[in-house]
Amino acid sequence: MLLLILLLLLLLLLPLLLPLQLLILVGVLRSPDELEFSKKVKQKSLSFHERECEDDPDATTKFIRLNRAYEVLKDEDLRKKYDLHGEEGLDDSGGQNYHSWNYYKDNFGIYDEDPEIITLNKADFEMSVTGSTIWFINFYHPMCSHCHTLAPVWREVARELEGVIRIGAVNCDDDYHLCSSQGIGSYPSLLFYPGRHVYQSSKTKEQLMNYVLRQVDSQVDTLTNDNLEIFQSSEEYKTRPWIVAYYTSRDEVDEFWLTEVKLGAMFKDILNFGRVECFQHNSKELCKEFDSEMGIKFFNAEELARRGGQVLSSLNAQEIAREVMAFMPEITELSYDKYQEVRQMLRTQEESVAWLIHFSSQSDDDNFEHRKLPGLLPNLNLGRVDCSAQKAECDELYISRTPSFILFKPNGGYELHKGRLLAQDIANFAREGASSSNFQILTPKEFPEVLRDGSLWFVDFYAPWCPPCMKLLPEFRKASRLVEEPVMFGSIDCTAHSGLCNQFNIRQYPTTILYNNSIPHSYTCFHTANQIVEFVKDTLHPVVQDLDGEQFDDLILQKPRSKLYVVDYFANWCGPCNDMAPEYSRFARMVQNIPGVKIIKIDCAKNSATCRQQSINSYPTIRLYGFGNYGTRSFVQYDAWNRDAAGFRQWLQEYLPSKVTTLSDMEDVLDSSEPWIVDFYAPWCGHCQVFAPTFEDIATDLEGQVKAGKVNCQQHQWLCNKMHVNEYPTVRFYRGTVRGQKQNVYGYTMGTLTKDWIMYELNQRIPRVKHDEL
Repeated sequence: MLLLILLLLLLLLLPLLLPLQLLILVGVLRSPDELEFSKKVKQKSLSFHERECEDDPDATTKFIRLNRAYEVLKDEDLRKKYDLHGEEGLDDSGGQNYHSWNYYKDNFGIYDEDPEIITLNKADFEMSVTGSTIWFINFYHPMCSHCHTLAPVWREVARELEGVIRIGAVNCDDDYHLCSSQGIGSYPSLLFYPGRHVYQSSKTKEQLMNYVLRQVDSQVDTLTNDNLEIFQSSEEYKTRPWIVAYYTSRDEVDEFWLTEVKLGAMFKDILNFGRVECFQHNSKELCKEFDSEMGIKFFNAEELARRGGQVLSSLNAQEIAREVMAFMPEITELSYDKYQEVRQMLRTQEESVAWLIHFSSQSDDDNFEHRKLPGLLPNLNLGRVDCSAQKAECDELYISRTPSFILFKPNGGYELHKGRLLAQDIANFAREGASSSNFQILTPKEFPEVLRDGSLWFVDFYAPWCPPCMKLLPEFRKASRLVEEPVMFGSIDCTAHSGLCNQFNIRQYPTTILYNNSIPHSYTCFHTANQIVEFVKDTLHPVVQDLDGEQFDDLILQKPRSKLYVVDYFANWCGPCNDMAPEYSRFARMVQNIPGVKIIKIDCAKNSATCRQQSINSYPTIRLYGFGNYGTRSFVQYDAWNRDAAGFRQWLQEYLPSKVTTLSDMEDVLDSSEPWIVDFYAPWCGHCQVFAPTFEDIATDLEGQVKAGKVNCQQHQWLCNKMHVNEYPTVRFYRGTVRGQKQNVYGYTMGTLTKDWIMYELNQRIPRVKHDEL
């Protein structure tokens, strides 16, 4: 009885004390995708407004807590801090950008309720937009009045072009980094993909429609008595269904032109679109054969030869499309025996082509959209499994809802489509998955069993309702393709397999762990494919030497004068230390070929006596023990605010011997018969400081072939004015005098300041220097 009373009391207090984690647990924010997540936030926020009108004294408190929960859950960094440190960790970390009720009523998610407009986040964008699919995307800000003015027009355009192209919207208030990466500087900005073309004309419905229809690839073939047999025998045409429109006059052709373009684009690569102009002499006989002089017919691939076909009742492009898809054949159903045969052949790699299998049930709504998939995926095998008839097989795969799509790969692995159930999205998932052979789903059946043979596994523990998790998944899959090491990548759904995740003490999402011979290495860096690849490389082939106390005494305390050591004193529990670690490793890779230089780290949590001996009082502390000094008697401590690879590299360069000559005059360069490359810089110029180590690397590589010099334009302003240097850094190449004639002061200015490009340019301009030497 006491337990029941306590439970009732907790339920009564819950609305007042609701912490962020309980908000998730009661389902206020828990949702399989971000659009549903946003809708629930809006719905709940407006309900609090209604309660305030009813004199609910707690409505404001509840609204603020919900608002804060949303700000934290949508932001990957804030979410990670909350998972690690609770609400206390957010005190100075943001999550305080509260909005009014009116914001949620009028501005929040302008297009979230529009089914024809696809609201995109970073994960959606990278998975769907970066391919060959045509998109027209509205990048907007909810507080922008012009964006609200455009919204009704954008909705009309989306309805007119439904199925023709993908119409999208990105909320730049929620996805600032995505908008920044696409160069968005004003709102609303309309961009057309692929190609990222910026729309700059009038934003009326007519102008927008005309722009799109000029861009789409829509093919309509005119059929005549003379060419029909050619089309029927063509490999490209004979396996696809047909839509054929019949016309009695030129006016009808002109009137139906817009619908033709739409249908041609809708079914590109899926079926053929033909036109028969019955008023033309060379088509009259054909119209009689088909017993049609007007209207539209659908033909399956074999029906055109038999002159059969189904008459379509509508003249509206979207309605025609729905009729056509209803006539198209379903994906072939796999019997129990055939399904088991497919799985076995993939496991043994007797089957080398992946299978995309549609798991359905009798309760599913008819979704003719999926019938486009065979045309979109001609290079993959497709099949359908009825979970009503093969329940055990679906349960084995933990399929919680139908329809679901799973891609089975030739190595026996598989992965589940988590995105929208639109044909283009499913096709994009299948193509990406088929090219990511090292990535698969893991369940309690496979994990941790896969670790027992000592193989390398990088595992992502995630929850489908967690926005940062869904943003990580495409990057994780991409990393599986980019990594050069023999590493398998797997994902575990902690919603479906909570017991397994609890067994491995997973307390935050996403949690990513690299298992090397079953030894776990937690990944805490940014969720990009390149950084994931770098983490794998650093873990398996570390370039930073990790010392214990005894090794420190032997190596650092006895440092010879001919060596330079950079040492990171860190603690494994220190957040800033862990944030800096990937940058420190990147720095180590940048300088690993410099003679005499070692990059080192020591964990002060494990070697506290050594760190106390060196008077280390805060973490991370980075010290440089330079050339010419013995042991640790003399050091320089890194005190710049930017703890990144470029900053460390620039700092180190100050203590390395230079191959670059400091110039106070350019006469010797202009009169020299030898080639020179000169860097004109200013000490206050940030880009100059970042470029300086690159220039040193170039000078080292070119030693003995091209001389390198630098001019401090703050100290020698008159000289830089004389040389007509107007920006910093400016890098110029002087080839050398020809027959003793003095060179032009302008030389050749390098347009791009990357090492590879500069070396390429020099290779073109110094014929006597071989490419291999450069």
